[in-house]
Amino acid sequence: MNETTELIICVDDEKTILDGLQQQLSRAFGDEFILEFAQSGQEVLDLVEELQHEGMKVAFLITDQMMPGMNGHEVIRKMAVISPLTKCILLTGYTDTHIIENLKEYNLLACLNKPWEREELIETIKSAKYPSI
Repeated sequence: MNETTELIICVDDEKTILDGLQQQLSRAFGDEFILEFAQSGQEVLDLVEELQHEGMKVAFLITDQMMPGMNGHEVIRKMAVISPLTKCILLTGYTDTHIIENLKEYNLLACLNKPWEREELIETIKSAKYPSI
């Protein structure tokens, strides 16, 4: 892996959601990003630390809100500590505006409702990656 290559990490406890994200992100970005996947909050935090030791930069984290053990907003808060430049996207089936507002200080880029629109997800990443376009 090239250490200048950026990563997108997706975390959701449902494999079908991860499969859908992989398909959508691969089609949209090809080899522009390395894609990694985790099925729990702790798994993604361990993965990020491992990747950082390898010199990789985690550009984006896409996380589900409702997961057993550690929910999405907890993952985002912990990511802000271990990878402060990572931009986060929260996928949720419900919206708690108070939680969303509080997460903005932790690099929350967007909150997308499930089922999310493919175009909205891709444009959110593109606009953060290429802000002048």
